[in-house]
Amino acid sequence: MSYKYKIFSTIAPFVFFLDQLTKFLILKYVTLGDAIPIIDGFFDIVHVRNTGAAFGMFAHLTNSVRVPFFYAISLLAVVILITVFKELKPTDRFSPYPLSLISAGVLGNLVDRLRFGNVVDFLSFHVRDKAIWGFQLEWPAFNIADSAITISMILLGIHLLRGK
Repeated sequence: MSYKYKIFSTIAPFVFFLDQLTKFLILKYVTLGDAIPIIDGFFDIVHVRNTGAAFGMFAHLTNSVRVPFFYAISLLAVVILITVFKELKPTDRFSPYPLSLISAGVLGNLVDRLRFGNVVDFLSFHVRDKAIWGFQLEWPAFNIADSAITISMILLGIHLLRGK
């Protein structure tokens, strides 16, 4: 088995499993809308449903538009990822890592959309009672799949900036 397939077959299933396991635990033990403080005033485990994309983008669209839109985007992402992955040179020791992360993230959130029509988010970071220029310091809730996608984008960005 080639290096890229070894990396992919290790990282992608692990991240996908971790994403689905954590969402299963949230669904089982945390009531929708509840928050469990982990680090008081900074980090909570929550149970929210995101009908949109990252940060709730496109959540305002009707189901008849939003659902097919996200299915199409997810399918397109999978096709692009497979194409890029197949074209990787055997000497490329970097790209399999972010491609594995983004693949697991896309599939993890797609499974949620297929099962529930939305994505289960549960990690919530914030600074309570603090604001800068009137803006509350609160990051939208997210999940492991979102984290994998974000980390992969950061890795690819750094890689591109370094010209490698």
